[in-house]
Amino acid sequence: MTFWELIRAFLRPWPVVLIGALCTAGAGYLAIQDDGVYFTRTEIVFLAPTSTLYPNALRTQSEDIIVTAGVVAKAITGPGKVTKFSSPDVTLIGMGVRDGWSLRLPDTGGQWATNFATQRLILDIVGPTREKVREQQSAIILRVQDELAALQRDAGVDPVNDITAMTAPQTTVVFHVGGNKIRALGMSAALGVGATAAVVLWLEFRRRRSELHTTTSLVPVVGVVAAH
Repeated sequence: MTFWELIRAFLRPWPVVLIGALCTAGAGYLAIQDDGVYFTRTEIVFLAPTSTLYPNALRTQSEDIIVTAGVVAKAITGPGKVTKFSSPDVTLIGMGVRDGWSLRLPDTGGQWATNFATQRLILDIVGPTREKVREQQSAIILRVQDELAALQRDAGVDPVNDITAMTAPQTTVVFHVGGNKIRALGMSAALGVGATAAVVLWLEFRRRRSELHTTTSLVPVVGVVAAH
């Protein structure tokens, strides 16, 4: 197919081209309207009570504290099944969530095993505004501390032996996550033009095939007329 044949192929089904152009323009407009979202990841570290033997709570590791962190997370998130991923670094943004939160005990065992090796919770929050993310962050952190205190009071733990929870330094920053509008517009245009071209070429193929079939069917009739 020559260049001018291609141009004529696009001009014949002009309603299809017009619809494709309008859909492409609409998709591009929607793509550049996305202002992105706000995201924060907060680490809530559970600390053992200090003592003369173990004065540094940050360095004291205990399976009991890990279990306690898991119990607190489950009390807040509910009894639903937790989705396992190949890496504990998966974020809500990576999962395509635009508005929501998650609280979990990191599982470093991958998809086929379970391994809880750290006494901290990962709190991910995604929201449309920075203010909403901060409000939700403060509310969930406070809820973690309340659940931890209630759990220990119910178990009869003396306050001097309380496990405490604190946020890790520099994990409460709220980031803006958004795409490149120029790239989004370019990709929308490329996909729209490609889809329209595919439909036009398919219609042109059908038209030529139909003409060829008609011409082939007329050849025997012309031969019979010429013989007479």
